[in-house]
This record gives sequence, C-alpha cells and structure tokens, in this order.
Amino acid sequence: MRMTTTWEGFAARLGNDRSLAGIFALAVLFYFLMPFYNVVDGDVAFLTWTANQMLRGAVFGRDILEVNPPLCVLIYMPAVLLGKVIGLEWGVRTWMLILTLASLACLWQTAGRAMRLPVAVVLLLFVTLVFPNHFAQREQIVLLLCAPYVAGIAPNRRWGLLSGIMAGIGFMMKPHFLIPLALIFAMRRRFGLEERAIIAVGAAYAVTLLAFFQPYLLEMVPMAATTYWAIHHPWDAMVEQTAFTLLAAVPMAFAGAPQPVALPYLAATLGFTAAAVLQQKGFVYHFIPAFGFLALYLTVRTFNENRTVAFVSALFLLTVAIMAGKSTLYWRSVVDGDIAIDSALKAEIDGAASYASFVPEPYPAFPMAIHSTSRFVGIAIHQIFIPAVASLATGLVEGDPVETRMLALSQATRELANNPVLVITLNVPYVIDGQPFDILEFFNQDPRFREAWSNYAPDRSIGPFLLYRRR
Repeated sequence: MRMTTTWEGFAARLGNDRSLAGIFALAVLFYFLMPFYNVVDGDVAFLTWTANQMLRGAVFGRDILEVNPPLCVLIYMPAVLLGKVIGLEWGVRTWMLILTLASLACLWQTAGRAMRLPVAVVLLLFVTLVFPNHFAQREQIVLLLCAPYVAGIAPNRRWGLLSGIMAGIGFMMKPHFLIPLALIFAMRRRFGLEERAIIAVGAAYAVTLLAFFQPYLLEMVPMAATTYWAIHHPWDAMVEQTAFTLLAAVPMAFAGAPQPVALPYLAATLGFTAAAVLQQKGFVYHFIPAFGFLALYLTVRTFNENRTVAFVSALFLLTVAIMAGKSTLYWRSVVDGDIAIDSALKAEIDGAASYASFVPEPYPAFPMAIHSTSRFVGIAIHQIFIPAVASLATGLVEGDPVETRMLALSQATRELANNPVLVITLNVPYVIDGQPFDILEFFNQDPRFREAWSNYAPDRSIGPFLLYRRR
C-alpha cells in the first residue's frame, strides 16, 4: 500500500500546468516527426477527399457512395479547410494535432490530479505510436473525443460543456458507439452538463441527417444492406482481438482494492469491444477505441493498492505495447516491400489527367488521390459491390445475385462515363475466400459497359495491376 500511495502522490505532484505544457510540446514535436513513421491511410484519404467533394456540391450517398454515416465524413471537414492552404495530408495532420491538444487539455481537467499525468501521457503515446497505418482513422478520433468524458466529471461549466460536446460527436460517429455511452450513463447515474451536451449534439445530428442526408438514408443504406455483408476480415481476427481485450480487462476488474476511478475506463473498453464485434468486420481499426481505453484502464490499475494487481496491470500494459510493436513491424515490412510499386503507380497516375480504379480495395486509388495532381473520377473508395457479386457468383453464399450485379455494373459504368484517362485493374483474378473471380469478364457481360470499355486499351503492368488508357 505504501508503494502505491507513494507512486500516486508522485504523479499528483507532477500533475501541474508545467507538465501539461511539456505534454503539449511533445505532441507538437510528434506532429513534425510522425510523417516519417505513420501515414494517412486509404480510408482516411477517401473520407477527406469525400469531404472536399461535398464542399464542391457532391451529394453524399448519391454522387459519392459510402457506407459510413455522414458524421464520419463531416469530422474531416476542418482538415479539408486547412488543406486548402497546406495540402490535404498536412490538413489531416494539423487537424489531428488540434484534436489531440484539445483532448489532452480537457482530459487534464476531468481525470483528477493523481491520474491526469499518466493517463494523458499514455493517451498521447497511444494515438501517436500505436497503429501508424491507421493514423487519423475515425476510431482514433473517437478515442480522442471521448477520453475526457470517460476520465471523469469536469470541474466547471466551461470544461464540462467542451467535454460533453466532444463526447457527443465521438459517441455519435457510429450507431454502435452508443453502447459504451449507455454503459457509462448506467454506471454514473447522473444527468449533468456533460450528459445534456451529449444529448443536444445527438439531437442536432439527427436533425442534420433528416434535413441534409436523405439520399444517404434512402438510397445508400439500402444498397449497403444488400451488399456490405461481403466485406470483412477473416472471423478469427475478430475473435483474437476480442479475446485479448477481454482477457486483459475483465480479470483485473475482480482483483485488488476497489478503484472507482478505473470503472469508466473499463466500461468504455467493454462497450467499444462490443461495438467492434457487432460491426462484424474484424478490421483492426474497429478495435482502436477498445485498445485505447484498455491501455488507459490498465494505466489506472497500476495505481491499485494491491501490489500484485498493480504489477500484473503493468505487465498487461507492456503486452499491449509489444503487440502494437509487432503489428507495426509487420506493416512496415509490407510497406517497404511495395515501395517500387508505389513509385511506379504514382508516376503513371500523375501522368494522367484523371483516373479510376476497378480494384475492389482502397489501394491503389487511395491514398493516391490526395497526393496526386491527377483527378480521381470514381464514385466510391473502390468497387464496393464486387465482393458481394463474387461471393454469390462463386457459390460461397446463396442468394439472388440480380440486385448486387446491377449495383456493381451501375458503379462501373458511371465511373467510365466520367471518361478517366487511366483505369487501374487487377492483373490477376480477384480472390475472395480462396475462390477466383474475374472482374473485367463480369463487367464485359454488360453491353453498356462493353461499349464504353472499347475505348480503352491495356497499357502496362505494375505489380499485381494492369493499367488501361483511353484510346
């Protein structure tokens, strides 16, 4: 007990404005250094590009097809406005710095003097160093927005209003994120300024959806319901991530001395884990809020009066860091192996006035679109309906393929109607769950596509891609 009390007292003595200034300085330093380490990935690049297109008048859900709710795009609007001055990538990076500083400043007020320093440091390190291939993802932004509210109750109205507005935006980003919000509501059993702000943000968002995003609600959502089931990682990836989070969090909840300050972090960990599972995709970035709040929960548990619990919590926290490091090393090995392909593709795209992609993955269309002077003329992040078409065509699932085929052909013909100078296709069959599917052969079964495609000829191969140019 004495050791823990000493550790907590030491952290409390350092929880002053000078320490916060030091953390801010570290965040700014990371801002300049991290372009050598992390990347604005394909998803973030597409959502930023989409926000830019919407500012130019494109209708979300009709002119641009995207399954994520509109708030997932609106959150990048500030990055686009900054990007008009400093470029879209640096717009994203600067917006993330602003969000990080705002989150840390608010967290400093809500976390309590004894916890503010360790929790703020771990949050900054997690957002900066963990999952560098998913930098600025929606889920990473959600972690930053929700952390101050999860940490505790603000000391005054100004900080309470900021905490509530940030949390409201974060928890409304996806419907599944209402689960951790409900758990924290149920645990705290209070209805203060933060909660009123969250509800106000939710009401404003609901009105915005009904007033400005009916094409998304009435057109895009039905299309997604028909086809989005086919896009997912292997199920074992979701099981592994869920199991690790629960095994690291749940046993610690029943051990050692009670720590009321740790309970909101536990509720957020479990709630965001449930949200990731219910999305049924298994994408690593879906678990970012769960992993982030797990790291914060374990950090707080290292202050437990029971030395064994504190020590085991520290070991679990180290395990989280090791797993994140291994993930980063694997990603870097893949990226380093694709340098030649990236360079060759970018040169070809830069040399064309416009381009589209018939590849059913975000890459190579994104993040190239925010780094090239060439104009991307696609209407979605990739051929979003092809996975469902391929699953039905190869017999992996049973069902009526008519609607999915129509949606896939509609997207491809709409994109060709934009007359891209360059079209990127796969040079090998598309493989889904071990079954090959020829995308161009499928498209060419349609007379309208075949007529438009007759204006294109194969130009050159780059890695797994075959590039076509308009004649």
